[in-house]
Amino acid sequence: MSIFFVICRMVWLLNDVYDVEHRAYFMSEKKMELMRLKIRSHGASSVMQYDERYTPYIEMTGLLPFIQLVSRSTPNLNDAAVTALIDRWRPETHSFHLRTGEMTVTLQDVSMITALPIEGKPLCMSTDSEGWRQQMEALIGMSPQEPEVEDGGKKDRVPTGAPFTWIAANFAHCPEDADDEVIQRYARVYMWYVISRTIFADGTGKNAPWMWLKALTVFDNKFSWGSTALAYLYRQVINC
Repeated sequence: MSIFFVICRMVWLLNDVYDVEHRAYFMSEKKMELMRLKIRSHGASSVMQYDERYTPYIEMTGLLPFIQLVSRSTPNLNDAAVTALIDRWRPETHSFHLRTGEMTVTLQDVSMITALPIEGKPLCMSTDSEGWRQQMEALIGMSPQEPEVEDGGKKDRVPTGAPFTWIAANFAHCPEDADDEVIQRYARVYMWYVISRTIFADGTGKNAPWMWLKALTVFDNKFSWGSTALAYLYRQVINC
């Protein structure tokens, strides 16, 4: 692809509504010096201990290579390089527009870097959170206690999920005498905790969303987790 064609394509695809909110616009038009972006990566954390008894259940989901990778350590991230790439991201093409041409993150990249499965069923499910506490209790035996509200007090919006601190306090160590049902429960929570802090990290780093636990209801669903991770990455880059 010629550089001339790339430049013409970039101009033709410019979206005024998007561009005026983009970091690159503030740098080029407003002559503003912007700070580096903060990377949303919270790591798997050593608080949650991996138990070898989880292995057969994690393997059924296809997440075992990824879990083993991030449970040891997560790579150091170059925030300056990531910021530079985001400044050159175009949502119309899901690609980075560089002086040398276009570059994008592909499913093959996701598979090779993260070891996430890219073959299988798409991770499509209802995100309806009605009755999520009851569903969580059915899956893992408990749910976070709903905060009490004093008479006349204003009830704050409660996230549909669980704080990482709550998960660690209740599921950090699987009991030695646990039966198969309890081991499955702990394995499910361990995966939920790890993927919520790594693949699907948000800006707060405080809560594990309920929907990712819901996706682990059945271990052998054979989901394409790599496709989901890539779609989530595209969405987050747009929101930077």
